[in-house]
Amino acid sequence: MSDFPDKIKIRQAYQDVQKHQHIEALIRRFSSNKNDIRQTALASVDLSACLTVLEMGCAFGSFTEALEGRLHPQARITGLDIITEYEPLFLQACKRAGYEGTFKEGGVGRIQSDPASSCDLIICSFALYFFVEMLPDITRILKPGGLFIAITHSRRNMRELIDLIRSILNRQKQLRDNQLLPIEMILDRFSSENGTDLLKTYFRETRQIDFPNTLVFEPPDMEAFVEYYRFKEPFFLTGKAPAPAGILTDVTRALADMATKGQAATMCKDDSIFICTHPLTPGASS
Repeated sequence: MSDFPDKIKIRQAYQDVQKHQHIEALIRRFSSNKNDIRQTALASVDLSACLTVLEMGCAFGSFTEALEGRLHPQARITGLDIITEYEPLFLQACKRAGYEGTFKEGGVGRIQSDPASSCDLIICSFALYFFVEMLPDITRILKPGGLFIAITHSRRNMRELIDLIRSILNRQKQLRDNQLLPIEMILDRFSSENGTDLLKTYFRETRQIDFPNTLVFEPPDMEAFVEYYRFKEPFFLTGKAPAPAGILTDVTRALADMATKGQAATMCKDDSIFICTHPLTPGASS
């Protein structure tokens, strides 16, 4: 059975809404790049004529909230997510942004029944790697002049933490030769490195904006690093991994050793923005 995360693992990681919000705040706190990546994504596009907007994998609507003042005053935003607990927070984000909002549970597969050319704008931050197979439907429901904006990670993202977990699992003989962790499979599906090649099949024009960043945890902040790992843990452990408590103990010990030596723990958080225009119909040439 594949270790690629299924809906159960995704729910396990994200269904605690308050924890997800806490981790987002933690990332902002320890980031070397203090700019808001969603505001960076929107800074160079004119969305003033957009009336119908869809956020895929919307969570609590961070990307939607960044749309404040940018859309047509009568715009309506729909959020899709498999985790129903996000609904009230997403609707609050729409209200803060100043637009009407609707939340649809059941996940992004719902767009398969949406009419063609029905969306002016589709946005998706840190989620497309879970459902890249939906790209044909994304282009189908976009209007000919529609816009798709996606934010994703670099393959280097979390590499220090990935290497630490791999070393622990290898030491415990829990990994086969060349076996990828689930998080590595996720990053391979849609990343800074392969995003343009993937998207050019579906859009005539794709522009990439890189967003370099590093998380820096000084010795007194190592517990925050542990919190980050615990939130992401379902995406690091394979089906045959030992009990999570054992992994967590080794991670905590490694960070404690660094703190004792006065060393900071740094972790790559490089991301990229993709701004895509002129959606291609099936069979069209780019």
